[in-house]
Amino acid sequence: MAANDEGSKLAGVIGLMLGMTWIFFSLRIYVRTCITKGLRVDDLLLIVSIIFFTIYCACHVLAIKYGVGGHTTDTSLDNLSNIVYFSFLSKLFYILTTVFVRLSIAVFLIRICLERIYRIIIKITMTIVVVFSIFFFFFVLFQCSPVDTLWNQFKGEQGHCMYLPLRDTTIAHSVVSFTADWVLGLLPIALCWSLQINQRTKISLIAILALGPLAGVATIIRIPYLLLSPDDFVYRSADIGLCCTIEAGLGIFAASAYTLRPLFRSFLSDSSRWTPGYPTSETGARRAGYVQNNANPPSHIEDSSSEAPGQNLGIPLSVDPMDASSHVASLFSDSANWGRESEWGAGMGDGKHPGSSDV
Repeated sequence: MAANDEGSKLAGVIGLMLGMTWIFFSLRIYVRTCITKGLRVDDLLLIVSIIFFTIYCACHVLAIKYGVGGHTTDTSLDNLSNIVYFSFLSKLFYILTTVFVRLSIAVFLIRICLERIYRIIIKITMTIVVVFSIFFFFFVLFQCSPVDTLWNQFKGEQGHCMYLPLRDTTIAHSVVSFTADWVLGLLPIALCWSLQINQRTKISLIAILALGPLAGVATIIRIPYLLLSPDDFVYRSADIGLCCTIEAGLGIFAASAYTLRPLFRSFLSDSSRWTPGYPTSETGARRAGYVQNNANPPSHIEDSSSEAPGQNLGIPLSVDPMDASSHVASLFSDSANWGRESEWGAGMGDGKHPGSSDV
């Protein structure tokens, strides 16, 4: 493959991922503002992440302009300086993008998980991710002393840079990111797998949730490129950038896809005939993936005057297994309740019918 083909391939992937993420992000915002009538914390975190992702992509495009994908020996010193500078910026914005994407997904999952142990695991995982990402961000920022030595070394500026420690820290960050993606992906998949919902609904939920672990695979794939000799870093940067772009893009795509079921109900559900509140018949409930152990709605805690731990998050103090199935299934279903105050209220133990919550 010709040298400049690597840069063109990276530019194509950047364009594809940036366009795809903005389309699905816009659909998510549409669902939240026009259907569920309100933005949540996870929406705000995702807004921050896609802004950082856009800046990240712009930095990569500028690096491609100066020769990323070519060979170091064929690149002028001025272009080398520009490539390193914009690659440096893109790495900083990559770190910011991925940590905010994972925070958005984690906040979403904490809100819908009924099992306390799942919420604890998610919180511990994200604490590790955030702490390590902050450390990694400043490690990258101050890898050279003075900072501009990193890109001005090609113009004769003297300084000191920590190349090997940076490589090892980058690999460690990749491992932490991979682990977080799989934890955030496998926990809800395990929850969905045990739900008493119809097979089609279950498969659609798992397919969406599996996008998180898929992003983690892209994180691990880039590790071999980090271990290669840095002599031809201009060429190698294209492959590393490719993996980083796919990882961040899939993360935003997954975070957006979690909320889009109302827009695709004709494809993902056997039936779109729902009414506000609970399904009116057992057949309708089962066709929509909503299963209930008796004809009456699950009992909820109606007294909100005294808050118990977790009650302000809409978490029930005690949950029947069948109620949990109904709750999670309804989160992704295409019921008429999506047009009410909140899509996350079903079965949350707040004394209200599904579709209305104070979360």
